[in-house]
Amino acid sequence: MALNTLAVANALQAKLVALSGVGAVQIGVPESTDKRVSAYITIGSQPNVRKASGLVRREARYFVNFCYRVDKAETTAETTLMGLVDAFLTALYADLKLGGACSSLEIDTGLADTPDYQLRAGKEYREYPIIVTAAQDAPYTTGA
Repeated sequence: MALNTLAVANALQAKLVALSGVGAVQIGVPESTDKRVSAYITIGSQPNVRKASGLVRREARYFVNFCYRVDKAETTAETTLMGLVDAFLTALYADLKLGGACSSLEIDTGLADTPDYQLRAGKEYREYPIIVTAAQDAPYTTGA
C-alpha cells in the first residue's frame, strides 16, 4: 500500500454521498450551501512512525463534519443528525479498510460532546464533527 491522502478522502466522501438525506458532500470547507443537510471532509495531522526497517505507518486524521441548516427546527436538526451519524458509523464499521484505501480506521466523536451551532452566509447550522484516523503502511528505502 502507498501513502495516499486523497484516496482516503475520496473513500470517506463516497460513504457520505451514499447516505440518504445528505444534500451536498465535498472535500474542503464550503463557503456556503443551499442544502439543508451537508457534509465535508478536511485533512488534519498525519503522524508518521517507522514500524520496521523499510516500513512506515502514517495515521492520517480527517475531520468529517455534518451540517444541518436549522431554520428554527432544532429538534429535527438533532434527530436528523442522529440518524446520519448512525448510518455513517455503520458504513465505516462495515468497511474499516475503506475498500483498500487504508489498513485500518479509528473513529472519534469526542469533539461533538458540546452542541455546536455556526453561522454561514447568515444561516445557522447545527454541526456534528467526527475525527476519522486512517492508517496506511508503506515501504521506504533506507539508503546506503
